[in-house]
Amino acid sequence: MWAAAGDDCGMEPLWTDRPDATARLEALYKGRKIRKAERDDLAHFIEHGWIIWRNAIEPELIDAFVRDIRGYHEHPEKFVTTNHRQGQSKLKLSGSTPDRFESLFDLYVNLPSALAVCLHSRIVRFLTLVFESKPVAMQQLLFQRSNMHAVHQDTSVVAVQEILQLAASWIALEDVVEGSGELAFFDRSHKLPHYLFKNGTKRINWIEDDHAVYAKALEDACRKAGYEYQRFLAKKGDVLIWSADLVHLSHPRRLPEDTSRLSCVTHYHPETTYPFWFHYHKDHHTILPYEDRAFYVSMHYLLNEAGSGMLRPHSSMVG
Repeated sequence: MWAAAGDDCGMEPLWTDRPDATARLEALYKGRKIRKAERDDLAHFIEHGWIIWRNAIEPELIDAFVRDIRGYHEHPEKFVTTNHRQGQSKLKLSGSTPDRFESLFDLYVNLPSALAVCLHSRIVRFLTLVFESKPVAMQQLLFQRSNMHAVHQDTSVVAVQEILQLAASWIALEDVVEGSGELAFFDRSHKLPHYLFKNGTKRINWIEDDHAVYAKALEDACRKAGYEYQRFLAKKGDVLIWSADLVHLSHPRRLPEDTSRLSCVTHYHPETTYPFWFHYHKDHHTILPYEDRAFYVSMHYLLNEAGSGMLRPHSSMVG
């Protein structure tokens, strides 16, 4: 059901989603806390719920990450992947055979190249301004092809304790081919009233709630409000950052289902909160620093065991 327009339902938004965001932004600029380019980016993010940077990640960083991805099978059982070939919702451990069909989780745990990309200095600087604290990478999804995600807001499936204290990046690791299931979103849709599920929260319950009903309600609301539907035909190194409630999806695929769309999505929260799954996975609370600018956590690995070698996943989601 929809909350009334303007009802925050007791949830604390990021400052960029507050009514006084534009005034606060101008105060930051006039106080010389941010540069003009940062002011412009933040102004766009406040108004639209997203920002795109073209050619933002250096080619050598992308290339190093892609090389590691292509060789992940050389380290069997060190990564968590989807099991879409078998039509299974349960995840599985990676094998020793190259496979460009499945998605992988939290590559930043075992691949320094993943950290260099998803915690790139430009991304971290922007998120630090949005969060007013250092960002924490809490979940990463490496897509080798489009998984055809339905219409949704991240707050329904990627939960943090302060549910609106969330942002995400989508990074193109190759040029996106039109028809491959490219990422799409509704411009300004982060301004919709809050959609609440049967439990009274923005977190979906997969047993009690009907995702199809939710997806239709979101799309209908976006179209009724006149929010423009946009597809992100990204080039290698392009970055899209969006706010917690931006409505997005995979555009319907026209090409064969194994058409490559190599890309990386990372979800972040400020260090002032924590993932909601901390309540249920108390042995996965370790937070590791990345250089001196950010942190990362994982639901799939015991980071307290991190050492010189690759970690083996310790995930309750693996079947």
